[in-house]
Amino acid sequence: MAGNGGGSEPKGSRAKPVLPDDVVEEIKETLIHGVGYKKPPKETRFRKGRSGNPKGRPKKDDLGIGGSRSANALVLREAERLVTVREGEQTHQVKAIEAVFRAQHVLAMKGSAYAQKHVIERYDRVEREDRRRIMDSIKLWEWYIAQKRKEIAEAERSGEAPPNVLPHPDDIVIDHERGVRFIGPLNEEGATRFEETCRLRDILLMQQALDEREAGHPTRVDSNYEPGAALLLATILNESLPPRMRLSDQRLIIKLMDHETLTKRELLKRLYREWRALGYNFRRGAVSASMSFVRARLEFLYDLAAASIDGKIDLDAIVRGELDSNARRLFAKHVG
Repeated sequence: MAGNGGGSEPKGSRAKPVLPDDVVEEIKETLIHGVGYKKPPKETRFRKGRSGNPKGRPKKDDLGIGGSRSANALVLREAERLVTVREGEQTHQVKAIEAVFRAQHVLAMKGSAYAQKHVIERYDRVEREDRRRIMDSIKLWEWYIAQKRKEIAEAERSGEAPPNVLPHPDDIVIDHERGVRFIGPLNEEGATRFEETCRLRDILLMQQALDEREAGHPTRVDSNYEPGAALLLATILNESLPPRMRLSDQRLIIKLMDHETLTKRELLKRLYREWRALGYNFRRGAVSASMSFVRARLEFLYDLAAASIDGKIDLDAIVRGELDSNARRLFAKHVG
């Protein structure tokens, strides 16, 4: 058979299959760029305009750690579950995690080396975290104290009234062992209460001046002189105030002497007006009880509170008029 320019196929040969263009391009892409880490097959890649998570983000529970049935949520709920523990003859409820810690401490005290190691390591970690927290707080409040004292000093140099700073820098105690303590008002409400305490202290000093006048001006150097309840209460209130708001002993005496220079009429008028302004409806000219009377009442209240804390008496039962043997002995001791 004649050929056609050498283009005839040998006998037994077959025509090669022709691949579609898109398949050819896919093969080229694979050979050039490869498939593997960070190179997924083309059919599994994100497509433009289509979300990779059509169902959306799964909802979280209140703990923010996945669904309500997640292992973390279950662990937390189980750790905070209340369990009953026995201590001696008494039983009470605590969180499960607290019961576990208590049991581990018991094992450690009985000599378990593993428990001792675990308890010591945990204590050391917590102590270091607590120390870091204390130091961070101290640094913050030291900066605050320096800034506020600077503002107060600048106002004084300018002849202006010092700013009303709360908490006042003098009311902040820096304790490098226990941290920061506040011994004064922290807000306007607290400041108002302390101001009322100062005012009540000053009124009690005025009341003491009246008490002494009604008692015939006993001299304070007399060995038989006994200050009245008003002076005792004024002193107690004065000591309860922050140091910057307290009156020294000399200032207390000076204030008392200033009231003694008033006429009795003026003293009665001022005292009555001050008591009414604080909401007390005292009879004009009334005097306070003696120091002995107030001391006895304070001792009774102290013993009553101590017996209640120790569980020896029931205050609710006393209010209802039900007195057991302990309550009767207490009243007999103080009331007679």
